[in-house]
Amino acid sequence: MQAVALGGPGAARVGGPPSPVPPDSGILSYFPEWLSSNPYFGAGFGLVGVGAVMGLLRTSSTSLQTVFRRRALCSLEIPSKDYSYQWVMQWLVTKNGRYTQHIGVETNHSKDVSGRMTTSFDFIPSPGRHLMKFNGAWMLVERERNNSTVDITTGSPWETLTLTTLAWNAGKFQELLLEAQSMAANREEGKTVIYNAAGHEWRPFGNPKTVRPFDSVILDGTAAETIASDVKEFLSTGSWYLDRGIPYRRGYLFYGPPGCGKTSYIMALAGHIQYNIAVLNLGDPTMSDDRLQRLLATVPPKCLILLEDVDCVLPEYEPSEKPPADSRHQGIRPMTFSGLLNALDGVGSTEERLVFMTTNRPSFLPPVLVRPGRVDVKVHVGLATREQMRRMFVRFYPDAIEWAEEFARKLEGTPLSLADIQGYFLFFKNDPEGCLENVGEFADRVTNSQRPGMVEEKAASSTSTLPTKRDGGTSQAAQEKGRDASSMSAATAG
Repeated sequence: MQAVALGGPGAARVGGPPSPVPPDSGILSYFPEWLSSNPYFGAGFGLVGVGAVMGLLRTSSTSLQTVFRRRALCSLEIPSKDYSYQWVMQWLVTKNGRYTQHIGVETNHSKDVSGRMTTSFDFIPSPGRHLMKFNGAWMLVERERNNSTVDITTGSPWETLTLTTLAWNAGKFQELLLEAQSMAANREEGKTVIYNAAGHEWRPFGNPKTVRPFDSVILDGTAAETIASDVKEFLSTGSWYLDRGIPYRRGYLFYGPPGCGKTSYIMALAGHIQYNIAVLNLGDPTMSDDRLQRLLATVPPKCLILLEDVDCVLPEYEPSEKPPADSRHQGIRPMTFSGLLNALDGVGSTEERLVFMTTNRPSFLPPVLVRPGRVDVKVHVGLATREQMRRMFVRFYPDAIEWAEEFARKLEGTPLSLADIQGYFLFFKNDPEGCLENVGEFADRVTNSQRPGMVEEKAASSTSTLPTKRDGGTSQAAQEKGRDASSMSAATAG
């Protein structure tokens, strides 16, 4: 049978091919026919749609990334002015660029005991992003340098170190910082770090110094041991001070002629109690009351404060109305004497503090500065006594102890500082016999230099007669060395 189509002209055909879609169907049917039939309009409309979709995806991606960083990542930001910045940078040196291909270099020069200079290179991550692994956790290290901002105290650009890891590894930051701190402490073990004031903060000055042996500075009698015992007792009795409402601070004043071992003993004491030294220069023209107060309040931990030659750098009792002579420091109000007193033991002064002052002229110090509470212990470090001379000879020549008493007897009564005697010994490093033979010439030369008490130092005469040659078993070379030693030591004493 033959199929018969039913319906009118618009009826669907059965069994034939599908009819084509009218051109005005879809979203373009809403536009005029002359516009929808334009191929350029259709293509542009498609590009707009693609752009809208891409923008939506980009916004969604940014939002998802922000949510991911907030929920799944944890960051630690370390500014360059923080102590831990140097610790972490030194810790990164141990990685030796294991997980980075962009590194920077720091060149270090050091001198060994024989005097030879050696050079070492430390490789650190350069500014940018680096990937590393610590204790099983991956971390992104980002070192950012802001060249538009410069640290005025060091002249170096401001830097920030940012560490990023997964949120559940946040505890690794604490482990990393503790490991970096421990590594820094091990590197400074057996060393004394000297801090200087840079702006409103403390910065290490130079390389850490080898700890000076405590018995290398020979004070009169048992003064060295007595002071060390007093310092140790103070450090171990913090609760005793707090229970009685006494400020937990202690001040020491070392006074006496120059070259007698005041600063040297403080250096040796710091190493003996495993402390570092913060040197505060009161003569700095940029020092103000506020800066002094802040510096004393932010002294690095386990660090004693040293004020050298305070008689030379004390501010005036009354603030001067005259502007500073140096135009570079105009507008800076200098430190006042009352500001110094308040910083030492005022309301804003800090606790658990050791302050050491040195002076060659104690009579120049105002009584209000050295009263108890600011200076608790006064130590006179005078010229060398006979016992000190004998002990110094034994220390320099441990194999010639039998000559120590004779050496001290020949120099007894001669106004000598420990620096004088040490300077003389340096000319006879391995020749105790030559040292003993020429000690008389050395004593005569020092006596003729006429240095009354060595408190007010006078210039040594450059026309003094050299000691005459001695007869005896000493060689001509030793005699010439003795003349050089006696002349040089007397000329540079003090």
